[in-house]
Amino acid sequence: MERDETAAMPGITKTPGKIILQKENPPHLPRDNKRQKPRPLTILFSILALIALIHFIAAAHTATHPAQTVNCTSLLRTTDYSHIVQFHPQDQEISGIQFINEITGATPSVLVQVTDKGPQQRLDVYVYGCNTQQSKTALTLLFKMQGLIQGSASMSQAHTLSISQLDTTLPQSEEVLMQPLQQNIYREYIWHNGMFIQTEFPGLYPVLSRSEAEALQDQANNGQNLPWSDPLITAEQMAKDIFHWPGHDPQDRVQDNNGSIAHVFLFQPELQMKVRVTLERLIQHGRQGLWFVTDAQTAGILLDKAALPLPADSPITLKGAMSQPAGQMSIQLFTHTLTPLHVLNNGAPGVQANGNFTGIIPYTTTIADQPGLLLIEDTPGAGSNQPGHLLLTHLILG
Repeated sequence: MERDETAAMPGITKTPGKIILQKENPPHLPRDNKRQKPRPLTILFSILALIALIHFIAAAHTATHPAQTVNCTSLLRTTDYSHIVQFHPQDQEISGIQFINEITGATPSVLVQVTDKGPQQRLDVYVYGCNTQQSKTALTLLFKMQGLIQGSASMSQAHTLSISQLDTTLPQSEEVLMQPLQQNIYREYIWHNGMFIQTEFPGLYPVLSRSEAEALQDQANNGQNLPWSDPLITAEQMAKDIFHWPGHDPQDRVQDNNGSIAHVFLFQPELQMKVRVTLERLIQHGRQGLWFVTDAQTAGILLDKAALPLPADSPITLKGAMSQPAGQMSIQLFTHTLTPLHVLNNGAPGVQANGNFTGIIPYTTTIADQPGLLLIEDTPGAGSNQPGHLLLTHLILG
């Protein structure tokens, strides 16, 4: 009899015509309910690996994009000047920050203005640039002027720095007759050899500063009728205001005029003078441009302007020559308002027989470094046939 082997095999059930395999459950293992924690050493190695990766990425980025030194323009633009200038927030405020690269020869520079809140509205002016040493860029102070009563600072049309302040020494009788601009002292500075130096405005009349000349031109452009639009009228008015000539002579005439430069002859028969006046349209060309006197003198007189320092501190030493001295020589100084300035020794330089003259001219002024005029006259005595001499030039009174 054959033995049925399937009956003895576990998990197999025999039914008629079928064999059914039954699934056995695996042996029951105990469950660990707690998750296994990473070991401290593994955590440490992971942190070190992450730090090494970050360092590698940073090094690769630096090699690809080398660090750039901060340039001057960015430094000037991002600097907080309230921490740089001598600034008192309770009494002062920064009233303006302006790039003035055009003044400093395209070198980056910034004009910083600090206004006092007091009744005098004093102004402090600073100009900053940059200094680069050993690949490091730092601020450097290029210009400073402080305590300007009702002051202002601006860039002129000629790309110069114009600084003004109220002239507090003017008598009230003169202030009544003056325009507001005439009550200010204007100083003009140019950028030369890496520094600001004061310079002279070429005009001798009707004003002595570029800022005033620009203001007059603006008035003319706005339709105001001014006498300075005619070169002959301008020259004759100068003779009245500066030379103190009593009136106009019929012989006065325009010698030539090319639209930009004109020459006018003025005559004074009593002094036997024939003055050649040069006028230029200094601010604006074209028919609307105003005329400004830039030179006025007779023939036969020379002044050594190289001997005049800038500014011309008191006493002024004059040197020059005349072809034929007429007789009585005198010196007159004028302030920025074209007002005669008191000269201490009557302004009488010594004249030698050969026409050379020298003089030491002491004077007093209450505000230094203001633009002024120097007038030299040599007038003939009674009955003399010698022609008179005259020379007008500008200077800066120290």
